Amino acid sequence: MGERKNWIKLGAVCAAAVLVALGAADAESIEGSVRGSSADASSESDQKDHYWKVWNGALPERPANDNHDDLLAVLTGKFTGREIGCKFAFRGGALSPSTIAARSGTTIRVENRDAFTHELSVEGLAGFTPLEAGPGKARVIPVPAGGPWKLGDRIYGHVEGYLHSMRELVACAPVSANGKFSFQDVPPGPYSLRILRGSEQVASRRITVPAGRSLQIDALSISKSRRK
Repeated sequence: MGERKNWIKLGAVCAAAVLVALGAADAESIEGSVRGSSADASSESDQKDHYWKVWNGALPERPANDNHDDLLAVLTGKFTGREIGCKFAFRGGALSPSTIAARSGTTIRVENRDAFTHELSVEGLAGFTPLEAGPGKARVIPVPAGGPWKLGDRIYGHVEGYLHSMRELVACAPVSANGKFSFQDVPPGPYSLRILRGSEQVASRRITVPAGRSLQIDALSISKSRRK
């Protein structure tokens, strides 16, 4: 009897080890970066208007260098689970990031993490009514196929962004001030990596996430924006 119990314990330990190994292979991390992503230079009048808004408290003061707030890295592919890392908010007086994405046919929440009220608007999206969302509240946007849709704020005119509807969206990752992004807990397999800016896709690459180890991606070169 004692020997049988030992065999049962050994079997349980082996089974647990297999499950841990499988769990480690279930999801991996992806690290990458972008280069050449500076947006087109603004006109002198736009710069003056921006500084006026900062001086009068309508915009937060930010460094002069590009902070990539208008870039979003996304993965698309065959994946039926919940979107990974696709969380967006009003933060610092603006949308963060200002380019957002959601899977077609679902809804997306935009939280208000500011200490003041926002009133999100979506240009051209039928049935969406702008309503005030106070601090700590959120607006839910239905995401049909189509778009991208221009986002704004009926209270603060400087707030703008774009919403992309993507049928096979898997994951989202903001791009940091130094041009880096990372995805966490992505199942192994083939994906398309896309970089979005505003209404445009400015870079793309096919990647394969391996099982059992993280993936480091060479820097993506960003094409020049066609927006005027």
